[in-house]
Amino acid sequence: MDPKKVISRYNLTLELLQNLELKNKPVVLKKGESFIAYGEKIQKIGILISGLLYSTYIAEGGTEWVSRFFFPPNNFIVSNHRGFYQGKSSSESISAYEDSELICIEKEEFKHLLDNHPKFERTVRILAEESYVQALERIHSFQSLNAEQRIRKFFEEYPELGKKLQRQHIASYLGIHRNILTRFLYKI
Repeated sequence: MDPKKVISRYNLTLELLQNLELKNKPVVLKKGESFIAYGEKIQKIGILISGLLYSTYIAEGGTEWVSRFFFPPNNFIVSNHRGFYQGKSSSESISAYEDSELICIEKEEFKHLLDNHPKFERTVRILAEESYVQALERIHSFQSLNAEQRIRKFFEEYPELGKKLQRQHIASYLGIHRNILTRFLYKI
């Protein structure tokens, strides 16, 4: 996606939220603090103002994998969407990778905003569409790219993120073993 469009969409979303009278003030999560815990009934969605969060899930074999990173302006809607929309307990944990600030919107307030503010509803729809496209691209990369290609793609698309993250978290996100990532990084 065009970086200018991403930044513009992020800024427009923050501007829109500033014009709405939200119930909650922004909150700060310290590094390591949880936004959503495993098994929690999801009643909130977050809009990330600054910082970096990450989502993990536990596979059948007991291994914990990183499924997403949340960072502005690219991926700033923080939620376990399945749990939020379907009213299910979270199968993921979302925690602060670094100190982060976000706006929390409770589920009832979110529904009220959708029903009563057409600009908010339109923005949410557009962001959901973009999120869907990102998810499809990630699935396609897992199906069509080998480990080295996924590593290259990650560092080309997110060079700043690649500098912040520990190797084991990047490897987990890419679905590869840390040693494969380390060997590749030594090559380049």
